[in-house]
Order: sequence, then structure tokens, then C-alpha cells
Amino acid sequence: MKVHLVFAPSLLYSPYEVLGENMWPPMGILYLSSYLRSKMENVEIKITDGCKIGYKNTIEEIKKFNPDIVGISFYTTLAHGASKLAKEVKRTFPSSIVVMGGPHASALPHDTLNTSGADIVVVGEGEETFYRIVKSISEGKNLTELAKLPGICINIDGKIYQNAPDKFITPLDSIPFPAWDLINVGDYKGWYLSKQRPEATMFFSRGCPYNCTFCSNHVWKSSTPIVRLRSPENIVNEMEYLKNNFSVKEVFDNSDELNCNLEHALKICREIKRRDLGITWKTQLRVTPFTEEFAKELAGSGCWYVHLGIESGNQKTLNGINKHIDLKDVELTCKLLKKYEIKVMALFMLFNVWEENGNLAYEDMEITANTLNFAWKLVKNNLVDYIGWSITTPYPGSRLYDIALRHNLLNPAFRDNWESWQKEGLFIMNLPGISKIKRNRIKLKGEFLRIMCLLRRKYFKLKDLPFLIKRAFHIFKYAAK
Repeated sequence: MKVHLVFAPSLLYSPYEVLGENMWPPMGILYLSSYLRSKMENVEIKITDGCKIGYKNTIEEIKKFNPDIVGISFYTTLAHGASKLAKEVKRTFPSSIVVMGGPHASALPHDTLNTSGADIVVVGEGEETFYRIVKSISEGKNLTELAKLPGICINIDGKIYQNAPDKFITPLDSIPFPAWDLINVGDYKGWYLSKQRPEATMFFSRGCPYNCTFCSNHVWKSSTPIVRLRSPENIVNEMEYLKNNFSVKEVFDNSDELNCNLEHALKICREIKRRDLGITWKTQLRVTPFTEEFAKELAGSGCWYVHLGIESGNQKTLNGINKHIDLKDVELTCKLLKKYEIKVMALFMLFNVWEENGNLAYEDMEITANTLNFAWKLVKNNLVDYIGWSITTPYPGSRLYDIALRHNLLNPAFRDNWESWQKEGLFIMNLPGISKIKRNRIKLKGEFLRIMCLLRRKYFKLKDLPFLIKRAFHIFKYAAK
């Protein structure tokens, strides 16, 4: 049985472009691969990162491998590339089974089936469901028999059947480490701010206990338990594996937030410190819960940089989008992080949208400008080192997407035109009273603030300059659109 797992290519950009996806390997299919081969001995697996090598090269790799099953994983911005790829695979290899998965497929499974012509869509967490699909096909079962499996959406004779996902895999430690050996780890540079190279990405947990309006990760809300934590020992074992086998010196925990469970986060820090691997690391945090003890343990374990999700400089907005943080706590947390010399990138969203008693609410020009002013205040007071921001975007699977549909906010030029959503600083929603000239003025101000932060700090290397220059060109190219 030959299984080819593909991260969908972009149709809009050429390989090695400015997409953030090129920083790290496609972790979803690395996990699928390791889980599948732990369950089945007689399976040959190939991984292709289509986003990195481009559409044409992806097709060529599939043709050379001649697989029995092609699994295509993708995000919303890669949905058109995924659909085109699925159609071409079905045309070139009519006997092959095409399976689609990932956040977008889980959020819009029927649409994914109809637009791609795929045989099956996996809804929710993929490892166990995909294993069952492969096992069933290897046993000679047909698609009608596969329609009984949990967690799949399938078209049988023109009728779509969708089954509820299984409960999530527990404990998380039972899932093998990603199949790092199936890729060239050195092909991925990681985040452009680093202390040591090479870098690898990791996930210390899956899920989030919060329910922010803008969150689009439908996969981790598709079953229970909502939050699963890897044991500190398992996490550091993977760090040691990466160091010993791939010479990795730094890792980035890309889980939603490390401190959703503060006690567990402290245990992770202490285990990393105890093992003393010489690995520096980065992570993503919430403003609260946070304590000085936690900041001290972070720094003592080698964590030198964090992403801090703030989203807005307006308390009314934070309440409206269900963020569950107070602005008064932002400065307190930043002060503790800076006390222990941890670099902070504060993350914000511009033009947030929510509902109040069923009525549309959103940030106008003045309120949005206040977020940038608040961000710059944090920078000037040396409470944060960098700022990152994005235009609020209603990705499928989020409550924000439903709000945008209810209030007819989606720009007709972009509705279902998923590939165009890759463009930097795009306004997917049309908000009343906010003209193109006004919103571009805000975008330009935001870009200057972001660039000023980079220029006044360090930790990016000379070899990162081509990427930064290309990204800056990309940003300003679309600043007037």
C-alpha cells in the first residue's frame, strides 16, 4: 500500500515565496505519517510539501510515486490549489483514492467534496480517521463500506454522507513524534527571529479552552476533550530526539497558548531546565493567567521569545470578541516578561468585528487607530520588542465567519475565492463607513510601526535579510489595494 501525503500547493505564488507556511514543515501530515506507520507495517509513505515546491513539481512527485491513496492537507488560503490538485490526481490516477483534510476541509466538508471531486473528506482530528481509511482500503473495502467510518464526509452516488468525528486521541503522548525523517529538516528556516539554528517547530498541546470569536481552528472544537496536554517528559523527549537526530538547537512551540494551564506550563519549564539540553525555545502565551514565578521559570529554562496575543487596545472590543483578558493585565504581564529579559512580540488585529444582542459591532477608524497607539505605547515603554498585526479575517469554522455571513460583510470579490485570501493586509469584509482610503491609511501606519520595531531590535541574521526584504516588498505591493 503506497500512501502519498501532500500539503497543498499555492496557485497564487511561486515556490519559496513569502508565505508563512514555508517557515515550518507541514506538521499535520508529519503526524499522520508517524501515526499511520505505527499502526500498519506494510505501508509505504511519501511526503510532499507542495507549498514549498510548487504545483507542477507536486504533480510530478505524485506521478513518480504512483500512490494508491493521496491525502491532501490544506488551509483556507490553499483551498483552490488543493481542489485543482485533487481533480488532476483523479484524472491521472482514476483508481487512486483522494482524501482531503485540514482546518478548511473540517469547516466546509461538503463544499470541499463538491469543489475538489475528492473521494473522502476527513472531519476533525485526522490521525485515527485516516488510519481507518487506509486500513479499510488495504482490506479491499469499497467507498460504500467506508461511509460507515466516523469522522468522514463522503459522496456515494451523488448523495453526501457525513459522520460525527470520534472522540479525540488521549493521551496525547500516545501519538508518535512527527515523521521528521521523511523530510529534510534543513529545508525549513523557522521563524525569522532566532538565537540558534537550525530550528524546529513543536506542539506542546492541542486545543484551547477559550472561545474567541475570530478563532477558526474548527478541528480542535470538533470533539472532546477540548484541551489535551502532552506530558513534560514527552515534550522534552522530542526536543532531545530533534537535537540528537537533526542537530536542532531551537524549537518554537506553536500550540495555541502555553499558559492555558499554568501549573502544567511550570512543569514543562522545569523539565526542560532539568534535562539541560542546551536548546533555546520560543512559545505563544495569553496575557493571563500569568505570574512572576512563571516568567522566572520560562527564562530559566531557555525560553527567550514569546508571542503574546492581545488583539486590541480597546477593552470593549476584547469583551466583544470574547478574548477574556483585561488591558490592565497587559502591562503587568509585559513588565514581568521584560524583568526576566524575555523578548515579546505583541499580536494585534485591526478592525475587529463581533455582535451585541444580534446587532453588528465593529471597530471604526478611531478605535482601530487606538489599537496601534496602544501598541506603540508598549514599544516606547520597552514593554514589548516587536508588534505584529493582521486585518481581522472571517475564516471558515469561526463564529466570525458566521457573523460576516449574517450581516453580508464578505466582499463579493473574495467570497469563495480562497486563493486571493493569501494577499497581505486584505480586507475580506466591507465594514460600513470605512472607505478604502481610510483603511489603507491605517494599514500604512501599522506597517511603519512594525518595521520600526524590527529596525530598533536584533536577533534576525544577515541570511534572513532576503526574506525580510521580499516580505516588505510584498506588504507594500498590496498596501494600496
